[in-house]
Amino acid sequence: MKILKPKSDNAKYLYYAFVNFYQKELNYKRHWSSAKETLIPIPPLHIQAEIVRILDTFTELTAELTAELTAELTARKKQYTYYRDKLLTFGDGKVEWRTLGEVGEVRMCKRILKEQTLDTGDIPFYKIGTFGKEPNAYISRKLFDEYRSKYNYPKIGEVLLSASGTIGRAVIFDGQDAYFQDSNIVWIENDETQVLNKYLFYFYKIAKWDIAEGGTIQRLYNDNLKRTKIPIPPLHIQAEIVRILDKFDALTSSITEGLPREIELRKKQYTYYRNMLLSFPKV
Repeated sequence: MKILKPKSDNAKYLYYAFVNFYQKELNYKRHWSSAKETLIPIPPLHIQAEIVRILDTFTELTAELTAELTAELTARKKQYTYYRDKLLTFGDGKVEWRTLGEVGEVRMCKRILKEQTLDTGDIPFYKIGTFGKEPNAYISRKLFDEYRSKYNYPKIGEVLLSASGTIGRAVIFDGQDAYFQDSNIVWIENDETQVLNKYLFYFYKIAKWDIAEGGTIQRLYNDNLKRTKIPIPPLHIQAEIVRILDKFDALTSSITEGLPREIELRKKQYTYYRNMLLSFPKV
């Protein structure tokens, strides 16, 4: 770590010019003895002050925008959680209750051994740490086709459930070729004439799981999963609950997706003006 001590009262200008604008150039210079020779444009002090004022304003506006959008997202999430819990809460005797074991069989993919996985390949293999995220392991097309034809494999729309680590994290299977870690990622092979998959998906978010105690990683064993009770309203009510929660989910997701996108646009705008303000012809 090195400290750059300015010889005049223009530290903020040097911060913007040296650290931000010339960072890429400095990355190529591995030694301070070379980096300290980097040329910095030094306009008159009143211009330096104006550049700092403009860039400070952009920094402040970006921070305010982030705070406002984050607050909006937090409010929508609270609203979504309130209505989700309200819609999925039923009084005694209002609906039929069943166990998940009565709803359908617990399924999982055939076990994949570590030596069968690849760093790159045709078919993503999702483990508990990458479930619902980006894969970091793959299996061959040949092995995938063989196991899919011989063993359990989810149908489009069925809800994959984390049974280890972050218990209850749910992902709706979209039908894209992929394979999933046995016992850690499971699903209920249910009959949609009785229970809608999407209704299950939302119920999983509030379910009180009977998690096994002991061990370094929490687990939801099949027997515990099958004993979990779920309220089963008529199909038309399930569909209405799903419709309402889908709307809230879409609103929350749009804000979630819009937040980084809006911030990225502001960063690009900031970078553009910073580069313009700090670009001087060399003489």
